[in-house]
Amino acid sequence: MQVITAKRKPLVREGDRTLASSDVRGLFVFLQIFVIFLSLAVSIALPFYFGNETDKTSELARQREQSLTVMKSRLEDVTREISYLQTVVGVRAEK
Repeated sequence: MQVITAKRKPLVREGDRTLASSDVRGLFVFLQIFVIFLSLAVSIALPFYFGNETDKTSELARQREQSLTVMKSRLEDVTREISYLQTVVGVRAEK
């Protein structure tokens, strides 16, 4: 009669857990490194994206404010011109 013995992987003891020495630990390490890499990439990329959006929004607001200022000054000029013309026409009408 032959005895069949199975080769077993040695058990590694870490704290209170016992893990079979397999590729599961390597997978966990890879996932941890991948998650750290993604979190760093996101923390670096997002401020640039939102910073650019903020710059675009502030530039647009500044342009609108400048155009409103120009429109107000033109309106004041037109108002002055109308007042002058009314005065001239009124003076001529009195003569």
